[in-house]
Amino acid sequence: MSEHLTLGSRIKAFRKSKKLSGEELGAVIGVGRGQVSSIENDKSQPTLEGCIKLASSFPELDINWLLTGKGEMLVSQDLSNGDCWPLLQAEKEKLKAERNKSEALEALLVKHGIIKL
Repeated sequence: MSEHLTLGSRIKAFRKSKKLSGEELGAVIGVGRGQVSSIENDKSQPTLEGCIKLASSFPELDINWLLTGKGEMLVSQDLSNGDCWPLLQAEKEKLKAERNKSEALEALLVKHGIIKL
């Protein structure tokens, strides 16, 4: 695990890695420079909307690292369009399996009279 133990310290580390000022980062997440400082110093928390804006603006930022401190700051996979296909197929299979589980659970709930369709 990195030395960035708090969400604020991770946001600050990312901002510095991108060579952004507090004002520039604030413009991205929709707050002022003072609020960025408050977040980075763990005096306040960013909003969910702010975290979403940050992740959307910087797709290379690993959101898992940002929120938990686990893993690396930046997404390490450099995927060309061709390389994405196997990942998309794997995700499709996972979604299909989850849908099947959900349908089976629903059938059990109906069978036992817990829900009605």
